[in-house]
Amino acid sequence: MDINLLLKKLTIEEKIGQLLQLSPFHFIRDIEVEVFGHLKELGLTEKKVFSAGSVLGIHNAAEMISVQEKYLRKSTHQIPLVFMADIIHGYETIFPVPLALSTSWNPKLAFDMARVSAIEASTAGIHVTFSPMADLSRDPRWGRVVEGFGEDPYLNALFTKEMVKGYQQDDISQDGNVASCVKHFAAYGAAEGGRDYNTVDVSRLSLHNYYLKGYKAAIDAGAKLIMTSFNVLDGIPATINKHLLRGVLRDLWKFDGLTITDYDSLHQVVPHGNAENDEEAALKGIIAGLDIEMASTCYINYLKKLIENHEVDIKLLDEAVLRVLKLKEEIGLFDNPYKGASVELESTLVRSNDHLEISKKVAHESVVLLKNENLLPLSTHKKYALIGPYAETRNTNGPWSWHGKNELNHTLKETLLEKNISMTFVKQVVRVEDLTKEDLIELKNVDAVILALGENERESGEAHSKVDIKLPRNQEEFVEFFRQAGLDSIVLLYHGRPFDLSNIMDAKAILDVYYLGSMANDAIADILTGVINPSGKITMSYPRHVGQIPIYYNHLNTGRPKIEGDRNEYVSYYLDELNTPLFPFGFGLSYSKFSYQNLRLSQFEMSLNEEISLFIDVQNETEIGGFETVQLYIRDYVATISRPVKELKGFQKIWFAPHQRRVVEFVINKSLLSYLDDQGNEVIEPGRFQLMVGSSSIELTSLDIILKKEEVNDFKK
Repeated sequence: MDINLLLKKLTIEEKIGQLLQLSPFHFIRDIEVEVFGHLKELGLTEKKVFSAGSVLGIHNAAEMISVQEKYLRKSTHQIPLVFMADIIHGYETIFPVPLALSTSWNPKLAFDMARVSAIEASTAGIHVTFSPMADLSRDPRWGRVVEGFGEDPYLNALFTKEMVKGYQQDDISQDGNVASCVKHFAAYGAAEGGRDYNTVDVSRLSLHNYYLKGYKAAIDAGAKLIMTSFNVLDGIPATINKHLLRGVLRDLWKFDGLTITDYDSLHQVVPHGNAENDEEAALKGIIAGLDIEMASTCYINYLKKLIENHEVDIKLLDEAVLRVLKLKEEIGLFDNPYKGASVELESTLVRSNDHLEISKKVAHESVVLLKNENLLPLSTHKKYALIGPYAETRNTNGPWSWHGKNELNHTLKETLLEKNISMTFVKQVVRVEDLTKEDLIELKNVDAVILALGENERESGEAHSKVDIKLPRNQEEFVEFFRQAGLDSIVLLYHGRPFDLSNIMDAKAILDVYYLGSMANDAIADILTGVINPSGKITMSYPRHVGQIPIYYNHLNTGRPKIEGDRNEYVSYYLDELNTPLFPFGFGLSYSKFSYQNLRLSQFEMSLNEEISLFIDVQNETEIGGFETVQLYIRDYVATISRPVKELKGFQKIWFAPHQRRVVEFVINKSLLSYLDDQGNEVIEPGRFQLMVGSSSIELTSLDIILKKEEVNDFKK
């Protein structure tokens, strides 16, 4: 297909139609009937609907084929629709939510998850997934932290890159591969107050060093699309932000793919106060560099008028349409408009045993042991009670799993009984008051209580922000109740955001299980019984109190830092709480215990083009084999622009046999010692750097090195 020739054949109306994305509803319903309702509000006619270029969401292969057939019958130039959808952590085989996935510290699992997701979604005729979400967030009040990879830009970039590679592989025209649309550009995770859709106001320095790195990694990995965010940046909505869409994306990063709005966000620039009406929104969108408009109709209703009035150069329209046609050509839709869609393959590939096993493997590594006073693993010689809202529920998929079927998942009771754990009392209750006198009599016969607590699935995700991030519905009362009853508690936390867990620390063990998907309780049972040794480490700091938020490990120092033991009160600290998190970034326990000793360097000074080696001895001091994630952090003591007290620059997740000792090496080079200025340019400055290695962002041992001044002729690389 010669897409340049095709572009020349299209009328202005047909070109503009390619920039419109609608839900399948619009193509399936009787438009003559619906025109007085939703379609009338949008200014849509049958002609406009059947000029649209893409579809938002589809239920299955049969529906996709039906919509495409109906569309092509009415299409003048036989330009097929491209089908896009939110496949966030699995299609029907549901994997751990992205925040849980990141706690694995194993980016290869992100690739595996994306591969299975792509294979399954492709059978339904989905060509583009709105994933990964590369939004860095430091605020657990924001419900969408569940969709991201935590608070660290380096880790975020690694997981984002692997997701893109897993979805697309090398050729999106092949069945089983889908194009990746990274989102939400830009800095959506920095919404003020953790309130969804709210204002974002960050410096361009922070933007380049923290918030943009995930999107950049996705684009470097070949992502074909990028979705704009709902928020403003520098007072301008991202959807019409020329600096972002042209200055950063096109000029700085050389991105040649498609830009697309989030749901209705081009129209939403009107209530933002940046456009008088939809016509002005259309004008600002096309000039800024926005290509596809999702679920609103500013372009389809006003772009032709703007071109005819010479307010918009038609070249801007042609550039956007050409990018749409290029994507359709890359996917292979001109050769096969039904690419991937197969009712037969759906029945054999979707939620297959092989895919479920991969989901379970990912879930094994996405669990974090936060506390354990010798209660775990469980013993087949003891009797346990299982109590709480998740004691017998199958709802473990989490938000954004719209194709997943919770009813097919196993309950924790079922999986523990299969492991020969004696469950003498099981009851799904929400509050302590739900336990009867008869229940309390039975509970006298158990050795410990497993408390399956947490949020419900609708309490995390989009539009689910909170000011209170303690366990909901006073569930902490379970811990206190059983402490007073003389029974030890093991808490399992099902949730999608970091909690303030300060009021359940009397529990003897705490296992953070998030929402792990289709095989959640199977994986949890393996960990509870010691079949699998937990290896996850948290990727967002857990506060002691909501008043500490935002709290994150890679913060700047202040001119008056709090120094432990110093009685000076005129320093940066809280009167009523510690500055430190309850659980720090990178923290996670194991059934093994690891020691770190003998940190050493190959040399203590380096020139700009040299590399030096940093070594540390790590030993498993137990009889239990397990994974340990050895983490490298670096601090630039003095720079033109103040640098964080530490930044994650590398890690290695390593298997240790019982009592095994290994020498772990990190190679230090100039890229690890650099940062970005407010224009996105790399800066390397000479001076003293602190190298820190350990098991978390707090448990570290360190040495200093010098980057020699005489080797650096210019601050900028």
